[in-house]
Formats: sequence, structure tokens, C-alpha cells
Amino acid sequence: MSDDFISSFLTHTSEYESPTSFWKWSAITAIGSILRDNCYRQFGDHRIYPNIYTLLVADSAVHRKGNPVKLCEALVSKINNTKVISGRTSIQAILDELSRGETNPKTGALLKGGSALFSAAELSAGIVNDPEAVKILTDIYDFREEYTSRLRGTGTFRIKNVCFSMMAASNASMLIGFFDNIAILGGLLGRTMLVKPDQFRQGNSLWDIKDTSVGFKQLVCQLKVISELKGEFEFSIEAKEVYDNWYIPLRKSYEKKPDSSGILGRIHTSVLKVAMILSVNYRQELQVEKRDIEESIDECMALLPNYQSFIMCSGKSTIADVGAIVLGELIVSKDHQMSRKELLRKHWNQFDAEIFDKTMQTLVPAGMLLESMNGTGIFYQLSEKCLESLTKGTEV
Repeated sequence: MSDDFISSFLTHTSEYESPTSFWKWSAITAIGSILRDNCYRQFGDHRIYPNIYTLLVADSAVHRKGNPVKLCEALVSKINNTKVISGRTSIQAILDELSRGETNPKTGALLKGGSALFSAAELSAGIVNDPEAVKILTDIYDFREEYTSRLRGTGTFRIKNVCFSMMAASNASMLIGFFDNIAILGGLLGRTMLVKPDQFRQGNSLWDIKDTSVGFKQLVCQLKVISELKGEFEFSIEAKEVYDNWYIPLRKSYEKKPDSSGILGRIHTSVLKVAMILSVNYRQELQVEKRDIEESIDECMALLPNYQSFIMCSGKSTIADVGAIVLGELIVSKDHQMSRKELLRKHWNQFDAEIFDKTMQTLVPAGMLLESMNGTGIFYQLSEKCLESLTKGTEV
């Protein structure tokens, strides 16, 4: 096996039918879970911990999305330094488990604080439908020295040092019911690593794989070494430079790139968390190097199209909504004109090409917009009548 845990993990799972992307994020989540609240990085008045929420999404069972979830859970359970919560449960039961769990009910091992991994092979079935579930999962993503819960029927209880991780899977149809507008606009989606298949592996009946215990024990040993780390992460000068060269221009772009889901606005935190995880994976020390930041940026940014396709499927944009957005853009743009391509690119998370084109089929014949075409594509411009109405604040 290779020296680092993730490579060993990918080798161990190379014969299975689940795609590499699912296995890789399963390994990353396992590391973040067992680091729990032992390791952090101080940023001003707050700390960032390497806990993450990972959600594997595939439309059919052919991608075997449940197996990476189960292996992550099995490994974290073996390390036995973090609570593992699985099976069908309610968000209230999860909070209750975090508050009382000084001891693991299965092993009797001492597990201090509210560090935990929630594991669900099907997320929508794993958490009982409750409008508060999305809000609470969003709330406990960030580390809390103390989290107070006041629930009817259970009274008030306090959870110390909440460092919560999630490893779950679902299909797009079932997920839409859980990741509703509150989850999307309220920040839960932006805090979740949304992972889709990166390949379709050929079938393997596994007749010749009878005993994987040796490989599993090796993975446990590697993870055990990582779990013993404690303290604050340091970032090398080169790592900081790479991060700043990526993040500062990205931050600047937020000014003119509306993103109500908060995905782009929070991706820098995900990059820092994954970089910390990668550093302990490669070197078993709390020192983040240039390579870790570069790889983390690549991994996190590669997930952006997954959010785009999910939001497009779950969104409920109407022609009126899209029309308002387009008119708002054109009124402040140069010559009150923009290309179709630019409008779609800027608002990828609010509408797709189909609803956009239907909107244009309404606005252009109505005389509100002028449509033109040149060698670079289709352009839309406010008509004089529409511009006059908008600037005077009258009805168009």
C-alpha cells in the first residue's frame, strides 16, 4: 500500500464499483471526523476545524453510493475517538446523543465533548422529516464551545465542544425534498461538499475478493496515527501565497456575482478545511504546505458544477423572476446591453438556459428588449420605452 491514507484507501477500494470521487471524499471525511476538535486553525476571533459535510449524489443505484458511506463509518467507529450516529433518527435525538455522549454506548469508551460523525446511506431516510433539521444542521456546522438546545418535551440541555461531521448519500429526486429553499438559501447547501460520480466503473462480481481484513486493518492503523494529532495548524509562506492569489480575486468577484445560495461565498472555508485534512494525510503533521492548498482548491472548485445542476433541478424560477433579474442587470450595464452568454454565466445559480430563453420570448415581442446578434453571440438591450419606464419608476 501507498504511504498516505487516502492513496491506501483508494487502492483498497479500487475493485469496487463505486466511482473514485465517492471513495476519495469518503476518505477525506473520515480524516476530518477523527481529527474532531483536537486540531484547528485560529483566524482572528474564530477557529476553523477540519469537520466537513459530504453528500454523495447519484441518480441511480448503479454508482453504489452507499458503500463509501458505510466504509467511512466503519473506519471512524474503529478509531473510537469520535461518536458515530447512524440509522434513522431525528435531529432532536442527534442533539440529545451529543449532549449525553460521554461514553460510547456500544464500546464503553470515553468520548469527550460533542464531536461526532453522522452517517446515512440515504440522507432523506436517515433524518426524520422535520423543518428544524435543516436549520440545526446548518447551525452546528461551525464549531461551538457550547451549544444550548431548548426543545419542548426534553427541556434545556447544553452540548460542549460541538464539532459535527456528516457522511451521507442520496439521489437527486429524494434530495430535493430535503434540500428545499431553506437549505439552499439558508446556507446548508453551501456548507456541504456535493459530490457526483466522476466515472462509471465496470462491473465486478468480486468472486476473487474474499478477505479484505488485512487492508482494512492497515487503513485503521494509518488513521489511528492521524487521530493522535493535537494542536493548531500552521501554514507555510508558500501556502499562504497560493491561497491569497486565489481567494482575494475570488472575493473581489463577489461584488458583481450574486449568489443567494452562498456556495461561492463559503467555498474558501471548505478549501481551508480540506487543505488541513490533506496535510495530515500526506505528512501526519499540522503543517499545511503549498501542495495541500493547490490540491484543495482544485478539489473544491471541481464541485461547483454539481451545485449548479442541483440548483437548476430544485429551483422554481418563474418568467417573472428571471425577467426582473435581467432587467435589473441591463439597467446598470454599459449601454444597457449584455450578451446572453454573460447573463447566463452571472446567474448560473438562479435560472437555466431554458427558462431564460422562454423569458426572452416574452420580453422581446413585448417591446421591452431589443435582440441582436454578432459574431460572438446574441445580445439583449433595453428598449427606449422600457428604459424610460424603469428610470421613471413606472410600470413597464
